[in-house]
Amino acid sequence: MDLNETICFCGGVTAGEIKEAVENGALTVEAVGEATGAGTHCGGCQDRIAELIEAFK
Repeated sequence: MDLNETICFCGGVTAGEIKEAVENGALTVEAVGEATGAGTHCGGCQDRIAELIEAFK
């Protein structure tokens, strides 16, 4: 996986930023949103965020 891949285009959040948030305890889409801003704009990336949370746990 490319950690530089942009997951949330509205907020410009990368997979690496989501990985870091998960490693710091953000284990829900909402928690990742609070930590990074990902998924808090249009919501179109929330399914992908959920997949990444599972992958990075």
